[in-house]
Amino acid sequence: MGAFLTIAVVLIGVYAVIKAVRKRKLPSNNYTPFDDITNGKVDKDN
Repeated sequence: MGAFLTIAVVLIGVYAVIKAVRKRKLPSNNYTPFDDITNGKVDKDN
């Protein structure tokens, strides 16, 4: 069972790398929830 989990994690990682290489760009990491808090964009419904 442990080997199956290890293989699954490795395959997911390889899939993510291949997908990023094919698009030739990495996902944006510029957004953080802190940005909304400092800009005053707070969801008041919750």
